[in-house]
Amino acid sequence: MHWLKDKLIHKFGYAFAGLWTGIRQDSSIALQCVLGAVTIIVCLFLPLSAIEWCLILIMIFLVITMEFINSAIEETVNYISLQRHPMAKRIKDLSAAAVLLMSICALCVAVIIIGGKLF
Repeated sequence: MHWLKDKLIHKFGYAFAGLWTGIRQDSSIALQCVLGAVTIIVCLFLPLSAIEWCLILIMIFLVITMEFINSAIEETVNYISLQRHPMAKRIKDLSAAAVLLMSICALCVAVIIIGGKLF
């Protein structure tokens, strides 16, 4: 059982290292984390139900997760080739579009939930 504990600690170490690297070295990830934190702070002052809190938190973490995936894809494309190529641009654009769509969805959920409490 000791080996399992060591293996889990090792695996989580990689995950936390990636989390820390993303927040510190990627401005898009850092921005999404700040926006998520601001949203949580605003929501602390609103009478949200448990379901509303779950939806807000899910949206925040989905947007941040998509930003991590987008950054990983961009880093992979950059690692494969430093030369500009139309296919590399297409891959990066598609990845960025996924973040945009998730962000729009999160904004809609926030407007419905938070806007409904404020107005």
